[in-house]
Amino acid sequence: MNKTLKWFLAGLGVLVLLTVIGSVVLPLIVDPNDYKEEIRAAIHKQTNRELAISGEIEWTVFPWAGLTIKDVELSNPDGFGSQPMLKIGEAGLSVKLLTLVGDKLELGKIVLDDLTLNLHRKADGQSNWADLVDASPERPVEDDDETGSFVLFGIEINNADINWNDAGQLTQLKNVALEASNVELGKPFDLEGSFSVGLDQPQLAGAVRFGGKIRSEADGTRYGIDNFEVGFTGIHGSEEEPFSLELAMAANVDINLASDRAELTDFSLRFHNVLTTGNITVTSLSGEPGFEGQLDVAEFNPRSLMAAVGMQAPLMASESALTSLQAKLNFSGSTTGFNMQKLIVKFDESSLEGGLNIQNFEHPQVAFDFGLDSVNVDNYLSTAESTESENLSIDVFRGFTGGGDLRIGRLVVANLVATNASLKLTGSGSGVRLFPIDAQVYGGLYHGDILIDASGNRPLLTTSQDLSGIQAEALLQDLTGNPRLAGSGNFSSSLSADLSNTDATLQTLSGTISLRFLDGAIVGINVAESIRTAKGALGLGGNTTEVSERDPKTDFSELSMTGSITNGLFDSDDLMMLSPLLRVTGKGQADLVRETIDFLVKPTVVGTLEGQGGQELEELSGIPIPVKFSGNLYAPDIGIDIMAAIGASQKAKIDKKKDEFISDLLENNSDKTDGANTENIDQPSGNESDQNEKSDDPAQMLLQGLFGGKKDKKKDGSEDDGE
Repeated sequence: MNKTLKWFLAGLGVLVLLTVIGSVVLPLIVDPNDYKEEIRAAIHKQTNRELAISGEIEWTVFPWAGLTIKDVELSNPDGFGSQPMLKIGEAGLSVKLLTLVGDKLELGKIVLDDLTLNLHRKADGQSNWADLVDASPERPVEDDDETGSFVLFGIEINNADINWNDAGQLTQLKNVALEASNVELGKPFDLEGSFSVGLDQPQLAGAVRFGGKIRSEADGTRYGIDNFEVGFTGIHGSEEEPFSLELAMAANVDINLASDRAELTDFSLRFHNVLTTGNITVTSLSGEPGFEGQLDVAEFNPRSLMAAVGMQAPLMASESALTSLQAKLNFSGSTTGFNMQKLIVKFDESSLEGGLNIQNFEHPQVAFDFGLDSVNVDNYLSTAESTESENLSIDVFRGFTGGGDLRIGRLVVANLVATNASLKLTGSGSGVRLFPIDAQVYGGLYHGDILIDASGNRPLLTTSQDLSGIQAEALLQDLTGNPRLAGSGNFSSSLSADLSNTDATLQTLSGTISLRFLDGAIVGINVAESIRTAKGALGLGGNTTEVSERDPKTDFSELSMTGSITNGLFDSDDLMMLSPLLRVTGKGQADLVRETIDFLVKPTVVGTLEGQGGQELEELSGIPIPVKFSGNLYAPDIGIDIMAAIGASQKAKIDKKKDEFISDLLENNSDKTDGANTENIDQPSGNESDQNEKSDDPAQMLLQGLFGGKKDKKKDGSEDDGE
């Protein structure tokens, strides 16, 4: 037998002897339970805590030498309650004996069963683990390039509970399970686990699962997880109104400590029917981290998402609203700011493109530039009826500075259509301003300025609006569905209001408005035709047939008005309209809060044009004809007081007829008196003819005379003179 073989056999014998001693002899001569009190005293001296070991400490044997310990409790420090900080049902650790004499240490499986860990941090920052960290001895840093490696056969955690109390907010991880095998630095190994989670605020409960292949470099500078997956299924909210939640994330994770960055590639996040994919890079891991990447949100149905999580979709004017949404963007940012570029959002039939930059989250500085092809805002307005006033928080308009531009190709609001709209928004920190606002509307131009002052306790609105060259009929058709005005003109307003809530806005609305339209018409009424018809209906001459016009209107060459609004009540006294036949003045009020109108308009006939009244209105020339607008502001009742006009026009004729009647009456009475003196004896006192003549009603005779009635031929022996 050669010398080399002898040494080999000798070494093998030593290893066998050590194995036998470690696995058989050591457990027989050393009982670890004898050291419980020493262990307890050492822990108390080091941490001032109580360690209780109620169970047995046992050896494990060949090929793995190790210990198991049962029923261990570690108390909390003073001030954190009487419950233990740590409870372990059973724990075990072993080592492969044959590796104790080599450069590569092989550890067995670390096992923790029935673990309970109670972590508590108070509002003042004190925690129940700080003393353990402070008490841990610092190990000197050794500069040794020949440190040995190790292999951990596995990690197994079963039925663990972790309770995290952060200043009264409780997070609970229940039934924690974790399993890893063949853990060795520089080589990949599999990891998987699961737990149940419960949160107080917000109320959240569910199950989490995770897994992936962990990899690392031998020098410890690079780590990663391939095919990392994590998922959550649970509920959010109270037991009475729970919302379903389903979330799944997957990615390849690479952490490079040498370059101080981490990357998530092939990233995907699914939340119910919403799938987001992309890539994310995090830089400056050891300092102030930054991030950048690309995200793509696939098309989904927001209404279906709300239904999936138990939410009621809002009632909107259009059933197609909120049925399609997708987005993509490039982004970058840090702990203090965020930047979005190449943003594309498509929702329903609209498409938004642009960018957004936000710096200083604490006091945001905003810069944006967006373009929207078209949007119908009315489709997204709620149809739910509410009798309560809705409050608007002043904080909505506070806190940010900067601003940006928004362009809209086609905009529909309150059924009004604007094209090529643009606005610039500016924030001052204590309010916002939209200026300038420009758009093309109904053949004309719109220019506006809106300022919301949030420096006080309430958001206050100040606004000025100008419309020029507007086609009134098309605008009112879209706005009310019942246009009352046609023509081209200008409109301007300067208004203020309190935006605290919806009731306050109209109730505090105040300011001035003015309008002037040329070459148009009042649609829905032909004043001249209405006057003529009213005369005929009263038996005063004129046409008594129904109005023949299918679309009655009153033409004008100019229509103007100015007015003031005080707390929602509009008042004007200078309405003026000029037309070939009429001159119109008017005054009155419109209550914008109650949506009522009380307006008196007085047209005055100034000509006798055929087709608009003709000679039949000549007698009304120069006489105001009261026209009353009352009732609903958007569909008012219209009444014409023709009797007042007729009374005024007939005053001269009435005076003439009255004088003639009185003269005739006196003359007739005189004749009768003379006849009675000479013939009274011969006339029978009960003559029927004379009695009838004496009983004629003077008022009836007056009306007949005034309005063309024929005189009694028996009295004057002549025909009616036609007057």
